[in-house]
Amino acid sequence: MTCSELIRMLALNEISDDYEEPAHVHEQLTRLAEQCGMTINPLDVRLALIDLVKLGWAKAYRLSPEDPIKEAQGAPAIEQADDYYYWITDSGREVQGSFNGWPFDEDGTILAGWRPPAE
Repeated sequence: MTCSELIRMLALNEISDDYEEPAHVHEQLTRLAEQCGMTINPLDVRLALIDLVKLGWAKAYRLSPEDPIKEAQGAPAIEQADDYYYWITDSGREVQGSFNGWPFDEDGTILAGWRPPAE
């Protein structure tokens, strides 16, 4: 597994319970990455979210208090990624459930002997 793949899976996990904006995903992933001995920047998160949409594991949405939710047609451009919220799809849930590379146990503790991927 590469760092990019792990970041993508952590992002998928983060968007699995609600629509999430990239800034929130970055904040949460930064905390998790620090526990894993990794560094994540906002571009890493935007790229991961776009990859998730391209893979069909997430969808991008425009949310507004005045307008109904609008699903994006495909993945947004990198420079527009922060204008969307992201949410897991059924396909993403299947991948999330079968992924066995999580660095944390059920209690959220880093696994003994776990090392970040080299990339």
